[in-house]
Formats: sequence, C-alpha cells, structure tokens
Amino acid sequence: MLEHGRLGMRQLTTLTIMTIVGDMLMIYPSVISLYSEQNAWLYAFIGIPLGMGLIYLFVKLASTYPGENLVGISRKILGFWPGTLVSLFYLIYFILGCATPTRIVGDFMTGQIFVYTPIWVIILIFVIAIGWALHNGLETIGRTSEILVPVIVIFIFILVVCLLPQGALSQLEPYVDSNIRQLTQGLLVSFVYPVGEAIPILMILPYASQQAHRTRDLLFAAGFANFLLALLVTISMLVMGLFLTQHNVFTSFALAQKISIGNFFQRIEAFMASSWLISTYFKCTVYLYAFVLGTAELFRFKNYQFLILPSVLILFGLANFISSSTTFIITTITPYWFDWDMTASVLFPVMLLIVHQIRTRVK
Repeated sequence: MLEHGRLGMRQLTTLTIMTIVGDMLMIYPSVISLYSEQNAWLYAFIGIPLGMGLIYLFVKLASTYPGENLVGISRKILGFWPGTLVSLFYLIYFILGCATPTRIVGDFMTGQIFVYTPIWVIILIFVIAIGWALHNGLETIGRTSEILVPVIVIFIFILVVCLLPQGALSQLEPYVDSNIRQLTQGLLVSFVYPVGEAIPILMILPYASQQAHRTRDLLFAAGFANFLLALLVTISMLVMGLFLTQHNVFTSFALAQKISIGNFFQRIEAFMASSWLISTYFKCTVYLYAFVLGTAELFRFKNYQFLILPSVLILFGLANFISSSTTFIITTITPYWFDWDMTASVLFPVMLLIVHQIRTRVK
C-alpha cells in the first residue's frame, strides 16, 4: 500500500470539513447569490441535506472496493484503459483544483494586505507549506486539521453574532421569488460547489483506521460545513443586501470590516483572512495529496514521496500561469467551474456506480 499512515475518524471528519469550507469561506456568498439572487440564503440551507446526500454517494462508491482509492476503483469498475482515462481526468481536476485557490490566495494577499509584495512570493511561500505538509505525511495533516478546525468554527460564529444587530430582515425579501431556471441553478450550486469539491476525500478513505461510523461521521461533516457556509450567506444578505453580496468577491472579508462594537471590538478582518487561509491551505493540501497519490497509483509506483517536489513545482507554475488576476477568474473560470465540479463529483460517480451495478448483475 502506498500510504502507511492512518487517520482516525475524527481527523477524517475535520479534513472533510476543511475541504468543503476551504476557499468557499470567502467566495461562497458571492457565487451562490450570482446564481440564485434574492433566495441565496434559502437555497444555501436547502443545500445542507442535498450535500449530505452527495457525500453519501461518495461513501457508496468507496464501499464498492473498500481497500481502493478513486484511481483503483475506476480501474476495477471500468477496466484498465477506460479506468485510466477517468483517473487522468481526476488527476487534472485535482491539480487545477489546487492551483486555482492558490492563485486566489496570491491575488487576495497582494490586493488587500501585502500590496507591494510580488504575487509569486506569496504563492511560493504557500506552496512550500503545502509541500512540507505532504512530506510529513497523512497523519500529520489529519492531526493538524483536528487542532485548527475549531479556530475557523469559532470565528464564523463570532462574525455572525457580532453582525446580527446590523442585519435587516427586509434585505431578504421577496421570499421564493424565482423562476425554474434560478431554482435549479440555485439548488445545484448550493451543494455541488462546496460539497462536490470534497471528491478527493475518496483518495483518503482507504486509510481511515476506523470504518464503523464512517458514513455517519462524513454525513455530519458535510452537513456541518454546509451549515457554516449557509450562515455566512444569510448574514451577508442581512447586512449587505443582494447587490453588495454579489459584487464583493471576498464577501467574508468585507463583512469582518463592518464589525464595530463600542468602537473597541473592531478591525478584525485580519482574523477573517487568517481563518480563510487556514481552510484554503488544508483544501489545497488534500487536493495536492490526492494528485500525488493518484499519480503514484496510476503508474504503479511503490512510493509517492519522490513525486512531492515535482508536484509542488508544477503547482507553483500553474498558480502563476492559470490566471492574470481575480477578475479573470471571476469572468472566465468561475462560469465554467460549476460544469467541471458537476462532471467530477456527480456525473462520474453516478456512472461508476451504475456500471458497477450492471457488472454485478451480469456476473
């Protein structure tokens, strides 16, 4: 087996929460409000059970071959060559899914905090930290996420509680005023964007030490992470309204700037940025780990450690090359990213399960 480390179920749960929250901690309110407009907050809450259903789909796929990761499952279900093609698609998805948030981190830090720092310096520091995590192994990544996930949860609740007095219920009106197209898009975005991007967890599931309560814990992780994001969408709509929520790319950062209690407790946007950096860091780490492990599995290497440095260099190059600015990501990449996520997290897993059921009945 390529990975000899073992994750406890609590560590697997925290990693799943980190992967779902990830970069969505900043951009999710803006993205979902662009698709579902005034009912963004409502669809975000409806997306909680839908996201749990999507995680159940992942667990069902993993249970077809319990000892295999996503690459092994694809090959066993589809056969060697078709499974290899699907695995290559997922490897490209993993590396691009890591490079894009890394670029957003660079754009955010140079645009909001380190204005005079070259973006490649920020990206280099970020990818070095990711590479160091991969070098230390899966157990270290899981234990660190277990320590840091309360920081993100606590700060989100602080943000919501402190901004509630500034909210106005009139900002949520009119209720359920949408057509079929907005309803469909809003519901799909509410769970495919955040929870669908947890598909690399299938690369980690075989290395969880306890399997008894795996489904229950992963369903809790998906529901809780989506609940946190729904709270952010709701408080954003209450405080800033639809227009500002749609046109603030880093919505949570803008919300944190509005906190002012007695002219004393204020200017805590740096803590918001730190929480977002932590969650995005773990998401990118899981994605790059899935890419490295999947590459080693695809080419039947006995060890994946020697692939870490080349993968980090590829990540650094892609993060600098993939976009020229945040505006380019919003106008060019984001409209098509939903189709990307839909294919990787819904269409292919459903296809794999259907083919597995057909082959089982034929046998």
